[in-house]
Amino acid sequence: METATEPRRRNLAETRTRILAAAADCFAGSGYARAGLREIADLADVAPSLVSKHFGTKAALFEQALLEVIRANSVFTRDKPRFGETMARLMADRGNTDITVMLVLGLADAESHAIVQRVVREHILDPLAEWLGPPHALDRATNLFALMTGFAVQMRGLHAGPVPPASLAWMAGALQAIVDEGVDESASADNHVAGG
Repeated sequence: METATEPRRRNLAETRTRILAAAADCFAGSGYARAGLREIADLADVAPSLVSKHFGTKAALFEQALLEVIRANSVFTRDKPRFGETMARLMADRGNTDITVMLVLGLADAESHAIVQRVVREHILDPLAEWLGPPHALDRATNLFALMTGFAVQMRGLHAGPVPPASLAWMAGALQAIVDEGVDESASADNHVAGG
């Protein structure tokens, strides 16, 4: 008498995680236009139909993979007085450049370009601006992000070897100056009001 074997149950969360990791690798390696759902499925060791089932479209998968990379690899400190020094050190210690690579390559395709713009605004710039506070919070957040992204491209993509100490010191000072712009202006406004 034969006994029926139970079908193997999939762990949906683990499958989703594998697909997102494979998608991030593909989008960071090939760019949005060249990365294919079949390639992503092969890398994740799942059927292509599962990629579509979990994420629907390539655009939706790209957005979720980008959000996952931002969530998993973002380096940030909330210590305003030491922000520049801490961030420069964190950026120099991080080997992962998937965020910057996915953003840059995502700008090359019209469909992913719109996703990159929205995700950066909603998940990076707006929260950073809120943390910075007035004055000109969004402008300062944009400047911080541009400086950090450019530094990551230069030091991780174009520069061979470890980040030079002088470059780290410059980066720390430049970042801190943007953060302190709000502190200095707020403090002088408080002093002006208090002084009458």
